[in-house]
Amino acid sequence: MSNRSNSLCLYLVFGIWLLTVGCATMFEPPPLRIEATNLSCEEYPLLVDGDLATTSKMKVSSPLLKRNQSNKSNIGFGDWLEGNDKAEALIQLNTLTQVSWIEVHPLSNISRLSVDTATIEIVDDKEYDFVPVKSHKIARSKNGEKIRIYINRPVRFLKVVIYVNRDSAKITREVFTDKIKVSFEDVIIREIMVYSD
Repeated sequence: MSNRSNSLCLYLVFGIWLLTVGCATMFEPPPLRIEATNLSCEEYPLLVDGDLATTSKMKVSSPLLKRNQSNKSNIGFGDWLEGNDKAEALIQLNTLTQVSWIEVHPLSNISRLSVDTATIEIVDDKEYDFVPVKSHKIARSKNGEKIRIYINRPVRFLKVVIYVNRDSAKITREVFTDKIKVSFEDVIIREIMVYSD
């Protein structure tokens, strides 16, 4: 009888402990979305305006050029390249804030997205000391599904980099330099939302 009552007491204590821990985690406040008034993006202000009905068209800042290729549609290993194939947005928070995650709401398909963060701006050179956000998977989106990137660190500046798909209909050859100009599709983003603890 004593073994039975000891077992019952043990189960009762264990049940109370589970109930206490479960209730504590259930009532833990969820991360809050940082208001659009506390975010700014100089180049693409509609990215952080708080309205999912508006869109921003992110563009590659300079075209990609390649030299002496007979096949205009392929960029192979060893090609001589200049320019880049990514669109970047720099988002500034009003103050240094502990950021839990960001959500990117695209309309375009995104094959690769990366995020870097910085806590301070170096005033003299206008440079930022960015640290990449490491993830176990490549952030991508098809058919407009949102992308969530976990940050979990203090942030003052966010750099969102999207690797853009080539627009094969707009590839042209420069006559005098024999370079091939590779154009890229614009990336349309509805909103980037930032969440804090």
